[in-house]
Amino acid sequence: MKKTLCILTAAAMVMSMAGCTKISTPETTAAAASSPAAKEAAQETAAQETAAQESAAPAAVAVKLIGAHVNSLDSSYQAGFEAMQKKLEELSGGTMTVEIHPNGELGGNEAELVEKMATGTVDMIVTAPNFIASTGVPEADLFSIPFLYSSMEHWTEVVDGEVGRTIADKVDAAGTFHSLGYWSCGTREYFGIKPVNTVDDLKGVKIRVQDSDTVRSVWSALGANPTVLAYNELYSGLQNNVIDAAENDLGNILLQKFYEAGPYVSLTDHDIATRQFLIGAQKYNSLTDQQKAWVDEAAVYACEEQRKFDKQLNDEALEQIKANGGIVNEVDKDSLIAACEEARAAAAEKIGVAELYNKVNETAK
Repeated sequence: MKKTLCILTAAAMVMSMAGCTKISTPETTAAAASSPAAKEAAQETAAQETAAQESAAPAAVAVKLIGAHVNSLDSSYQAGFEAMQKKLEELSGGTMTVEIHPNGELGGNEAELVEKMATGTVDMIVTAPNFIASTGVPEADLFSIPFLYSSMEHWTEVVDGEVGRTIADKVDAAGTFHSLGYWSCGTREYFGIKPVNTVDDLKGVKIRVQDSDTVRSVWSALGANPTVLAYNELYSGLQNNVIDAAENDLGNILLQKFYEAGPYVSLTDHDIATRQFLIGAQKYNSLTDQQKAWVDEAAVYACEEQRKFDKQLNDEALEQIKANGGIVNEVDKDSLIAACEEARAAAAEKIGVAELYNKVNETAK
């Protein structure tokens, strides 16, 4: 009797367990999968997997270009770099930018910046033509020849036309730099411890000029004693009588307060200064075609904005220099131009740009 009772109890327990356990069959599995709750869960899982895959995928590569110049924060160089920065970020959707270092932070003069860009320490600079000439592109020094242009309109026609494109192509072909265009840097004038009225007043004057055989040869023809001095030593050089004079555009004579150390500002108008806006060729070639297009387009905009700022700065600078105590005088420029005519032609011949020099002269007519 007891044995029979145990068997019946065990059977009841088995039946009870079967009643509360879901047995999976193909039919029940299909039904569960097609339920609304199951569909929602599957969709959520798929969405989570997609999100995880996307987060694991590499983001767009951010490119930061290191830009450097030797002038102050209120200079046209800074304005040009800021325009480049703004437009590049806009075009690239924020994936490309320019980190700007003014005031010679990465190099006290343009020669240092040229060297650093050649080694990849700096990506973008603006520099005088003579520094590019020293890197194996002597033809760039065409733009250093004094009294080359008859007007600002003439300058624009030259640098934006055939002559400017020819020099830019030579810079690009040399392989170290890639040309992004031309900036203006005002019209360069004489300033020093005594004034200049005619060519005779330049005899024996120790004048700081840019490090260019072309520039030195012309100032020597004018009777001066041209010498080279780092840009960041110019002010103290005048103060300490290391030099008698220097030359620069009115904007920088004002901003750097050069009129304090060399109070006589004589309007020689000897150079509508050309500056080359450059990016390192290695950096440029490392970019995608799309990124290169953004850089090129942003550079066009930067050139336009820099020139506008530079013109306004120099238009206003002369009166401010006078107001601040600078002593300004007009100059018999014809006597200067006549005295160095042969030297200018000889300089063009020496650097292999006689044909381009003649084209510049022709466009002035």
